Amino acid sequence: SQERPQIIYALVIREPKVVLVDYTGLAGNFQQATMQVLPKMEHAPEGKSYIYGDYAFHYTIDTESSLWFVCMAERSMGRRVPFGFLCALQEAFQRAYAPDQVESAIAYGMQGYRDELRALMEKWSSPDVDRLTAMMEKVQHINDNLMESIDRILQRQEQIDLLVDRSSQLAVSASGFQREARNTRR
Repeated sequence: SQERPQIIYALVIREPKVVLVDYTGLAGNFQQATMQVLPKMEHAPEGKSYIYGDYAFHYTIDTESSLWFVCMAERSMGRRVPFGFLCALQEAFQRAYAPDQVESAIAYGMQGYRDELRALMEKWSSPDVDRLTAMMEKVQHINDNLMESIDRILQRQEQIDLLVDRSSQLAVSASGFQREARNTRR
């Protein structure tokens, strides 16, 4: 599996359950899993998520066109990036197809849109898309470096303190030795 969570499967559905276009770059039963989960998804205009094991199905519904924009992503991806993807998908899809084309399309009749769907999935699964997370990782990296630097400074300070203690002990010891040498000479 990849290091970063991915959007695994995406599709556009016209109600009730006519899949117009779908895409996945991976082998698996994502289509079957999605068809099992679809009936459980409630009809709500705002974006919703449905957790299915290690995966999450995110979806938005455009009530005007009766289109459902659905994606399956690794659960660890959270919600922000998948919903950004779904918003971009909805805008791009509705720019590409007129309402009458959508209404008259047969099941899988818009598979010509798969390349665009794949490109959007790759874009939204890339590490660069989630700038907030990237920034937080950079801040964490800077914070880690700062803590290491502070630790090194504290270690150096301890070593300097130790050297100062030893040199003062050496000075005391040297003056004692000098006194003893003078006394011995007399």
